[in-house]
Amino acid sequence: RRHIQVKHTQMTSHSFSNKFCSISSPACKIEVPERLTVSHEALVKNGLVDRCVSVPVREATDADILLVHSEEYLEAVKKTPFMTLEDLMEFTQQYGDVYFHPNIYHCAKLAAGAALQLVDNVMTGKVRNGMALVRPPGHHSMRSAANGFCVFNNVSIAAQYAKQKHGVERVLIVDWDVHHGQGVQYCFEDDPSVLYFSWHRYEHQKFWPQLRESDYDCVGKAKGAGFNINVPWNKVGMQNTDYLSVFFHVLLPVAYEFCPDLVLVCAGFDAAIGDPEGEMCATPDIFAHLTHLLMNLADGKVCAVLEVSKNGSRKLHFKNTQFKSPNPFLQTTPRSHASRVMTCAMLVPEGSQALHSNNSPAPALALVPAPGSDPCIPHSVSSNTSALTELAAEFDRHITIQSFRLGA
Repeated sequence: RRHIQVKHTQMTSHSFSNKFCSISSPACKIEVPERLTVSHEALVKNGLVDRCVSVPVREATDADILLVHSEEYLEAVKKTPFMTLEDLMEFTQQYGDVYFHPNIYHCAKLAAGAALQLVDNVMTGKVRNGMALVRPPGHHSMRSAANGFCVFNNVSIAAQYAKQKHGVERVLIVDWDVHHGQGVQYCFEDDPSVLYFSWHRYEHQKFWPQLRESDYDCVGKAKGAGFNINVPWNKVGMQNTDYLSVFFHVLLPVAYEFCPDLVLVCAGFDAAIGDPEGEMCATPDIFAHLTHLLMNLADGKVCAVLEVSKNGSRKLHFKNTQFKSPNPFLQTTPRSHASRVMTCAMLVPEGSQALHSNNSPAPALALVPAPGSDPCIPHSVSSNTSALTELAAEFDRHITIQSFRLGA
């Protein structure tokens, strides 16, 4: 069964295919079919699939894949269905942290194609936004190399495709996976038409993928300088307040100035509580709030594409919170135990519409020093190198961010 499902109430599409689940091997314990089957079964059980409309999914074409990947790499991957297991083992060893299966080429084309179908339906107005449940994931894959269980870079291909086919001028890519999506960064680091934002566990380059390029001062190159934003977590245990603070103080001011025509999300849920590798403490509800905050951008055109999570039960909980409305009540602490904390407060005047309402204007953002903190903080953030470098120095200050609506 291949389909995209569209939720009527929020006009949200949800892409899923049983074909994605056909890669299974006892040699690979992380990238397993249960990543999708358990999640999809939970959506069915909670009645969320019944609120959706099905749209066909297709395989990505060679032309689609070549928007991001080299012809040499594509031709090499094309040969994998005909390789013996010994040949596949040898082929895999030239790349980092990836496993090739005889059916992975077909599944990788479906994963990229599902993302493209999602973009088509959003950009043509058939749906307002959506999420693609796919495997294998994509954000680690590079131009000529598989990496981190990723074969084709689904979100990068979708971004290039949106620009080429739909004339999109500016794309925001938000990567909330606990691992840095270096493949996406490398693809767009010199491209000012794509703003890439990633928070990720870093621990001073000790956490995978252990790249210098994952640090905060890597902001892009040439014309793309200032359009790459990395928020490296140097400690584990980040909570809801940490995620909201970074959204309000770092991402959203820059995103509103960038004014994207489309928002793509590398939606990995290993950045949440219960994941044995991420070791973060954010709850499922936070992802619903982050999603709705992004829906204020690009006239609500948001396409989320699944990346990796190693805890299926937690992941399905996150998807449920994303699809439910209104937003669940969010439990936050006044000040988390994590380092570099900023306290976040959202203020919506009485009588105003919900923050994620389609008819409401974009919120204005005011940055206010928290009591006892240094008042000399930036009151706006520009998407350029100097502003981002200055902002990185402010992470050690305690900030209260207030979001309010004008003319309520």
